[in-house]
Amino acid sequence: MNRNHFLEMIEQSNIANHKEYLSQMLRPAIDILRNTDAEPRLGCSRFGGAPDLPVGSEWPTYEKKPYRFLGQINFTEIASTERDLPSKGLLSLFVADDNYDDDDGYLEVFEDGYIHGIYIPETTNLETIMPPHSDIGKTTVIEFSPTIDIPYDEYQLKDWPFDEVQSDIYTEIRDSLHKSSDYLLGYPSHCTLAYDPTPGEEWIPLLTVDSDDSLEWCWHDGDKLMIFIETERLKNLDFSRLRADAG
Repeated sequence: MNRNHFLEMIEQSNIANHKEYLSQMLRPAIDILRNTDAEPRLGCSRFGGAPDLPVGSEWPTYEKKPYRFLGQINFTEIASTERDLPSKGLLSLFVADDNYDDDDGYLEVFEDGYIHGIYIPETTNLETIMPPHSDIGKTTVIEFSPTIDIPYDEYQLKDWPFDEVQSDIYTEIRDSLHKSSDYLLGYPSHCTLAYDPTPGEEWIPLLTVDSDDSLEWCWHDGDKLMIFIETERLKNLDFSRLRADAG
């Protein structure tokens, strides 16, 4: 889906009178698609499993506990001219795993440090780093499909202009923009939150992922995990401070 196709679709819908308003709300997004037939290779984009980090890297920890590997994104695999992402490099993302017997050092999903990012500008000296435990879990190769996005719901707009019937049409159109519930950029989608999860005006969504039993992902009782980054940090390729919400 691109901008022109979207505007044509709006023109043919029962919310055509809001075409100009919606055109101002458009954001680029990148759908993330699972390729279950592909075998993971060193440096490729994937969810789960074990990360590829610079040779000699140590597994990241928080409060003396190992993070859990979420996935990695090789930006050279994303073919899109309309994006705010790096054009190259590998980003590995980790989450503070709460599957421990004690609560010492437990981090809530919205706290600083819950998400840990490692950005590797050059991917020529990598090795797969095994986690501290023996079971690395299932891994899935991922691919990318450029699209566009509009706000998920009324909490992400200052003035929601749609009545009940129009809201249903709006939701159908918004859903049609995505091939997957996992995506980069765009607007954060959620299941149960009654507010905009974006931390502040200087923040933008980096990644939105759904719960997934096969990957042992369960965010807020089966909802979605949303990861955010400050605009200036993204421009500077600085992934050292990421925030998250789930619901």
